[in-house]
Amino acid sequence: MEVSLSISNSESMGMSLKISKRKQYLSFLLKAIRLIAVVFLCDLLIGGIIKHFYFHQKYGRQYRAYYTIEKTNADILIFGSSRAFNHYRPDIFESRLKKTCYNSGSPGQFILYDYATLKAVLKRYTPKLIILDLMPGSLFVEQFDGNSYERLSFLFPYYKEHEEMRPILELKGQYEKFKLLSSVYPFNSSVIYTTAGCLELKRFKELNRTDKGYQATYAVWNKPSQIIHSDRTARLDSVKINIYNQFIDECRNSGTELLIACSPRLDTYKGDDESLILAKKIAREKNVKFLDFTNDTFFVRHPELFAYDPIHLNHEGAGIFCNRVVDSLCLSN
Repeated sequence: MEVSLSISNSESMGMSLKISKRKQYLSFLLKAIRLIAVVFLCDLLIGGIIKHFYFHQKYGRQYRAYYTIEKTNADILIFGSSRAFNHYRPDIFESRLKKTCYNSGSPGQFILYDYATLKAVLKRYTPKLIILDLMPGSLFVEQFDGNSYERLSFLFPYYKEHEEMRPILELKGQYEKFKLLSSVYPFNSSVIYTTAGCLELKRFKELNRTDKGYQATYAVWNKPSQIIHSDRTARLDSVKINIYNQFIDECRNSGTELLIACSPRLDTYKGDDESLILAKKIAREKNVKFLDFTNDTFFVRHPELFAYDPIHLNHEGAGIFCNRVVDSLCLSN
């Protein structure tokens, strides 16, 4: 009898432990669900607030990207890096060609960014002329300071609404499509800049003052030209080559005239830049005009036409360069 009661008590205790553990598991599960729900709602709320302010800026790099992607209907669009930003004066193109112009150049951004932006533009309208400013080394593996794939995050705020941009933006990494399910993640590197862009900060506004996307610089470089040897160790990037080809093809298929230019630099290149050679070869095969000012003797002899370094023209130099570009366009028409 005692043995029977002992077994019964043991079974009862076992059942109680099982029930207790089930309650613990259920409690843990409910807490986890609540935590996930709180995180999701916070992500949604904070992301929505940042998004609102991001798309209500009136000046700065983020605003100019927004204007290019969502607003401009200019006849002529300029694509490229800071050299495009500082070298192409819309006033000259407008006065001489009688067409509206907007400079979409973005400092620190290259062919990957250009193509993603182009996709959004062509979905909305067809410019009459697109000018792509291409730097020597643009088709090399990480030739420039920083990481051009990492810098695609600058365009992440457009990921959800612009399906056409997604394949390019996902080149940043294999997990980006999952990270971008978050409402905050697309803006996590832009909060400080967005805040400055929304506030009436005089200094920020002065630094970002542009004329139809173009930023004039009035500094004068005072050092003579030097000889720069091409990097023979650099490797071509097959992804960038493919993107460059697609950029050309999409312009042609849309009916947009395309001009590719390598704008002036003070220093003289010695040796073959395989990236530039390939870029010109592809353009030639696709019957696209390519203007190469890399070792242009006029600019090499005039350091006073450059601004704060040997690869960026000042306002006067940009004027001379743009007039030569327009001359070339007029001759080809």
